[in-house]
This record gives sequence, structure tokens and C-alpha cells, in this order.
Amino acid sequence: MSYKKILKAEKALKTNKIFRIGIILSGLFSLAFGVVTFYGQDSGNFMMSIDRDTYTRGIILSSTEDFEYPQPRLLTDPVDQARDLTYRWLKINEIVETDGNYSDPDFDYVAYTFYIKNNGNETINIAYHIKITEVSRNMDEAIRVLIIEDGNESMYQKEDQKDAYDQYPVYPHTLPQATLFLSEDVIARELITNFKPNDIKKFSVVVWIEGYDPDTTDDILGGNIKMEMIFSIENRS
Repeated sequence: MSYKKILKAEKALKTNKIFRIGIILSGLFSLAFGVVTFYGQDSGNFMMSIDRDTYTRGIILSSTEDFEYPQPRLLTDPVDQARDLTYRWLKINEIVETDGNYSDPDFDYVAYTFYIKNNGNETINIAYHIKITEVSRNMDEAIRVLIIEDGNESMYQKEDQKDAYDQYPVYPHTLPQATLFLSEDVIARELITNFKPNDIKKFSVVVWIEGYDPDTTDDILGGNIKMEMIFSIENRS
């Protein structure tokens, strides 16, 4: 079905708008990566990375499962213009089955699949968190962040505000229940326990502007958001 036909069929979804999303998921190599934090032609890039200590202890990233080119960081293709859509329009199977960037022929959103491996010689716990480092025009109010870890989905959103009738918005059943952001700037904190030598975990990260969210209005046109996803060793006593 064409994009226009889908829009007509989904009358409950808002009029499709073009938004500019700049999303960067990055690590602690801030000086080395400073160039990608500016918006422009690279708007929409995001980066996953491992901090220095974790990398030196053998934790590596790759956009392919064979780890032919292991790296401490991965960068997506830019998404310069994005339109509001909804969860069930996402091509989850194709995203998960495509290593690295996935480009949807019908919609523009961030979608990237990658792998993390323990290439060291010790069993450790790996923590990762996603935080917002910059946002304009309240873009964080409208986005959804989907993390697929070894096939298990977790969706995150900022807490909704009540309307003039003191009611929270009601979403359709086709939209999974989301976990609320932990704070204004921290989206999620998660832990990978007992990550053994040669263990591999697969992640897909998807970010989009949710059309059913009441905050997806003309007010966020021209807005952008920048985020970081950081992997580090969790030290426990």
C-alpha cells in the first residue's frame, strides 16, 4: 500500500508533517566525536559507543555478527527529514534482519542493528544507558525509542501531560505499552549480567515521531533531539 493510501486509511493519525530529527547516540569519546554533534548535513546521525575502559577490557561493537571489523563506536546514516508515523507501520522484521542501517522505502526514521561482544577473558556486567543531551522545540515529547535486545522489545516515551479535562491520552491497542523516561534527560538504564567471554548480544535501535502522541503538532516542526547510548562495565562490590 502506498504511503498516501495508508495515511487516508489511518484517519485517527494526525496529518502527516515533515520533521527534522537530529539524533546522536554516542559515548565518552566526546572530543574525538565532536564533529558529529553539529546539525546540518549530518542531522539524524546517532552513535553507539563503548567507553575507553570497557573497550580496553575487550568489549567491542560491530554492525555485523562476524565482527570482521570490530569497533568502539558505530555511526548511522543521517535522517534529515522525518514524518510522523506509528509503531505498527515499522518494519520490525526487516529492521532486525538487516545489519547496520535499515532504510525504510516508505517512511523516514532511525533504525540500526548492531552487535556487542565480550572479546576479553573475564565475565562482567555491562550497563548501558540512553540520555538526551540536547533538544529543541519539545521534540522529546513526541518521540518513541524502541530497543530490541536479542528479540525482546522495550519501548520508551516521555510522560504525557493531562489535557484540559484532566485526562491522560488514550492510545490504540496497536501501540505497545511504553516505559516512561527515567528523568528529563535520561531515557533508560539497563544491565547485561554475566556477559561471558565470546558472548554476543544483538541490538536494534529504532526512533520515530509517534503520530498518535498529542504532542506531535506543528509546534515541534523544525525541532531536533540529540541522544547518547553508552556501554560501560558495571562495577559491583
